[in-house]
Amino acid sequence: MRRILISNLMVILLAACQSQAATAFQATATPTITIITTASPTASGTPTATFTPSPTSTPTATFFPLPTLNPQAALSPCDKRRPVAGDLFVEVSDNYGIDPNYVPPDLVKLGLFVPGLVSLPTNLLRLPAAQALGKMVKAMLADKLQPRVLSAYRSYFDQAVAHQRWVVDDPNNANEISAMPGHSEHQLGTAVDFGSPEMPALTGSTTDPFSPLFDQTSEGRWLEGHAFEYGFSMSSPQGSEMLTGLAYEPWHYRYVGVEMATYLHASGYYLYEYLLKVRPMMPCTP
Repeated sequence: MRRILISNLMVILLAACQSQAATAFQATATPTITIITTASPTASGTPTATFTPSPTSTPTATFFPLPTLNPQAALSPCDKRRPVAGDLFVEVSDNYGIDPNYVPPDLVKLGLFVPGLVSLPTNLLRLPAAQALGKMVKAMLADKLQPRVLSAYRSYFDQAVAHQRWVVDDPNNANEISAMPGHSEHQLGTAVDFGSPEMPALTGSTTDPFSPLFDQTSEGRWLEGHAFEYGFSMSSPQGSEMLTGLAYEPWHYRYVGVEMATYLHASGYYLYEYLLKVRPMMPCTP
């Protein structure tokens, strides 16, 4: 409950601080031309005029623009929120859930896009995410890496099962390690959990594929530096725990499109933090 109250307070504070964030632009200087009359006459005795353009500034967007959304999608109660078709920026956290019955309409099998050594062929993702993942995996393999897709789309029921395992194994930290059902980005069909064959040597365990030490693997370092080029962004980076309600997850990436991923990489924002700044949301808890 304390985490939920803190998260809602952060939402209120961030909303109060934003100043037309989605459309704000820096002021621009209007180019001018200054006429300077020289003291030395020309051969004809007529002073010359020199044209000197003043410095100009380029309009710079304060925030990455978001698409126009159905207002009702953002205002629906927590247990009824359903992503608008084509929206890759749906808010999902411990405070913002989605409809338990929601299933993405364009799920495809990853076996059509990545080799069997990388992912189970029956794993599912939304089509645009699967296509981008295929390109990214191809690049990783070309760089002699060995990525593994440990998890992709999970239904509400699948997430409930996964969460319950953590409740049994680590009841004190289960909610920080595993999202509650209905509050997992995996239900969107655009999130992927990656693994690396280097993990056992780092963790000393062959049964613990998810660890912050993933950021020390070759695959983890590559993803941190290049995933944005293919439209993927880390959802829960270090320092995000207060807002997301989840622990640092360097293995968890979400497809948001190349433009947004590039913006987030350059600006230092993570998606949920950015959305709190630019798009009003109702206080909403499980």
